Order: sequence, then C-alpha cells, then structure tokens
Amino acid sequence: MKKVLEKLEKKYKLKLPRKVITVDYGDDVGDLFIRFKHAKHIEGEPTEDGKIILHYDEKENIAAIEILDITAI
Repeated sequence: MKKVLEKLEKKYKLKLPRKVITVDYGDDVGDLFIRFKHAKHIEGEPTEDGKIILHYDEKENIAAIEILDITAI
C-alpha cells in the first residue's frame, strides 16, 4: 500500500495521508478504493487524466482516493 501511495503522490503531486482505514479492491473491474478518514459527506473530483478520483471531506481534506484502473499506476 505504501508504494501505491508514493507512486500516486509523485505522479499527481499530492500529499496523501498515511493512516489508512479501509481498502476495497474490486477485482471485477480492477479499481481500488482507499479510505483515509470517515466523513459525513465527501465530494469526488477526478484528476485531469480521469484515472483516479480524489474524495474530499467537508473541510476539503482528502478523505479517500479511488483508483479506477490499478494497472495504470
């Protein structure tokens, strides 16, 4: 997991949290959802290339990240 987060930070120039609460891998489509914190409401925003979705909490902190195609990382 650490290597995946490091690759994402480097590729998208992000600073991601290191505390991971849950990880869900959808092997049927190859997507990976990583939750860093529980939030009442999160808003998702795709990156320019559309390969990941950053989910922000109500304070605009990254609460989760969704990698739509893990093979692209």
